[in-house]
Amino acid sequence: MRKHLSRYIFFCGIALTLVLSGCKKDRAEPEESINSQSFDQLIQDVVQADSSDQYMIVEDFIDSLKFPYIENDTSVYFLYYGDATIVAVAGDFSGWSPASRSFSRLRDTNLWYRKETFESDARLDYKLVINGSNWILDPQNPNRIGGGFGANSELAMPEYLQPTEIHAYDDVAKGTTSKIQLASSHTGKTYDVHVYLPSGYDASNSYPTAYFQDGTDYLNLAYAANVIDNLIDAGSVRKLIGVFVVPNDRNIEYAFDDRFEYTSFFVNELVPYIDANYATIAEPKERAVIGDSYGGNISAIIAFKNPEVFGNCGIHSGAFQPNNFDTNSIVMDNVKKDIKVASIWGTYEGSSLPPNMRRIKDYLLEQGYETYWKELHEGHSWGLWRATLDDMLIYFFSKQ
Repeated sequence: MRKHLSRYIFFCGIALTLVLSGCKKDRAEPEESINSQSFDQLIQDVVQADSSDQYMIVEDFIDSLKFPYIENDTSVYFLYYGDATIVAVAGDFSGWSPASRSFSRLRDTNLWYRKETFESDARLDYKLVINGSNWILDPQNPNRIGGGFGANSELAMPEYLQPTEIHAYDDVAKGTTSKIQLASSHTGKTYDVHVYLPSGYDASNSYPTAYFQDGTDYLNLAYAANVIDNLIDAGSVRKLIGVFVVPNDRNIEYAFDDRFEYTSFFVNELVPYIDANYATIAEPKERAVIGDSYGGNISAIIAFKNPEVFGNCGIHSGAFQPNNFDTNSIVMDNVKKDIKVASIWGTYEGSSLPPNMRRIKDYLLEQGYETYWKELHEGHSWGLWRATLDDMLIYFFSKQ
């Protein structure tokens, strides 16, 4: 695994669109060049300048920026330079509502700005909202983060470390992934299942198995195959089999009416099929079930209702709120199960998810569960889940 501890500097803290054509006014050069040293100083300089000089001062400041434009490690300026009547930003930090995140226009220029303050290690998704309805990526920010609803721009603060284990490397042996289909009598549906086999897979050996909800998302958005390849190459985990299950009706199967039927499919049909057709270690401590959001919800239901099948449960930002937090009662039933739990979530995930994840974590620790947990300054995003998948896999399947 090539998880370098160098700090990556990205265009993540700025939302800057340069639309210069048609925006510049004819003006004379200012008698004395003004080089603003901070954004507050820029505002003062523009306010004090003649109208004919304001554009030049703004452009000189923008030209001098070293991106991302973050001051004192925590102050972020989102900027938009162009024609608009209303500009706002929406992201993990606003519950994806632009309503309370409007920009101010700097005097008579076309520079719009908004200041926000975040932790120095935060990582957040965002978009700009122009004229109330035009949601755009930041064209000056090359950093994108994929999600279930398309890409967002990524804001990474100075102390955030970008994950390098998600990338493919030429000198790392690659596993293979193939697709099967499995019909379920419990749900009446057929599921696409992608099976990852590690490089050098040998049917005469036996391997631990990691089962994933949202299978194509963990493969395509969390780069799970790359992560596993790199962890194996680094000697951080044992060679393992990955089973990536694609839902048919995600919300119904993971959180609502069919959650228990889906659990029966997983435990009584999927696991026996995988054990019968691949060289698995058919023991609970050698199986993990992992999921994100509602996928974390169903993973907890599957493991805590069937500890004789799954001895490891990975919860990425578990959304336990459906059915009046019924999953809480399944997990916190005061009967300790033989399950290791890894739970990771962000502080920017709404008003109910973070405190509930803390509640679950506290219960597990009080009950003496083997528990790994992290609370990070991030949102409900594949950016969080892809960068912490290695933590879960190492915790469950460490080579040491």
